[in-house]
Amino acid sequence: MNKSTQENLLYLSSTFSKLLKRRFGKGPETCNMMSKGNRLYIYIRNYITPAEEVLLENNEVNLVHNFRSTVINAVIKEFIPEVSKVFGESIDYFFHDWNYHSNTGLILLENVPSKDEVKIDRDFERTLFHLIDEVGTRYHKRPASLEIVKFTQNICAIETKDVLLPLESLAYEKGNLDMLLHQARGIKSGYLKKKSLFEDLFNRTIEDIFIVWDYQRNRNYLIFVFYKEYQ
Repeated sequence: MNKSTQENLLYLSSTFSKLLKRRFGKGPETCNMMSKGNRLYIYIRNYITPAEEVLLENNEVNLVHNFRSTVINAVIKEFIPEVSKVFGESIDYFFHDWNYHSNTGLILLENVPSKDEVKIDRDFERTLFHLIDEVGTRYHKRPASLEIVKFTQNICAIETKDVLLPLESLAYEKGNLDMLLHQARGIKSGYLKKKSLFEDLFNRTIEDIFIVWDYQRNRNYLIFVFYKEYQ
């Protein structure tokens, strides 16, 4: 498509919102697309359905997650050919994470191998990685490596590799997803409790924190979404 990147992202945002509405019967209030190299980030606001609200009121978080994952996975598979057509590349993996308390979500679509190059101040990078280590190791295994794969005024995404404990890897192999979901919520809750430390370092207000997990390849993405005024 002979269009600018911004035009392509607006087109994809509209397409994805329509797919969500068709599958769920409800579209998001906002659906913001951000791209970098081989990754497409989709940030969704105000999207909980009435049925999910009832389940959440009864603390059935796993049921909400399983329901939403089933439908979202179908939507993304339908959406991927459109992304590939627009950007001329295949999509190899996709992941998503949801913050039900703030009614927001983050979807990540990825093509491999990575072509991302992020220019970052090395002192800042070391300080950020040190803070992630200080906060994160209270809740999960220390990763073997960290890499900033996107950093703008709107978002910072860090890929971490070799993040699973042997028990977590075994749980994934055995299909014990409920245990992994419980563990993932606890880890993210730990980061949210320390949000002010990251805000001081970034010198920005953090609107959301997401962690998308790739259990098959033993990695995750820690994603900070910074607050901005919405028109």
